[in-house]
Amino acid sequence: MMFARHILLSFTLLGVLGCGSHKSTATGPEGLYQETCPRCHARAGEPGGPTMGGSLGPDLSHIGSAKGMTVEWFASYISDPKSERPDAKLMPAFKDKLSAEQIHSLAEYLAKKK
Repeated sequence: MMFARHILLSFTLLGVLGCGSHKSTATGPEGLYQETCPRCHARAGEPGGPTMGGSLGPDLSHIGSAKGMTVEWFASYISDPKSERPDAKLMPAFKDKLSAEQIHSLAEYLAKKK
């Protein structure tokens, strides 16, 4: 049982460290979303998500309906999470992984998820 917990923790840490660890080649907002977000935000059984349980990040399926979730906020947060939430620990900064245009496109996509 303890061994299984260590294995699960190892894979969890690898998943967190792997979030956004490469330059994106996806085009279009949905492609960017599918390439960068599900590793950390998909629910069990969703494409890119875990086989059981929940993911590390919050569910983004209706994130655009939350108070204050504007395109500008999303763009700033995606670029550098600590700029909007100084206590952000698991969300990686994408400013060096996505272009400004890609970040803005992804921010628009997320703001429309109502």
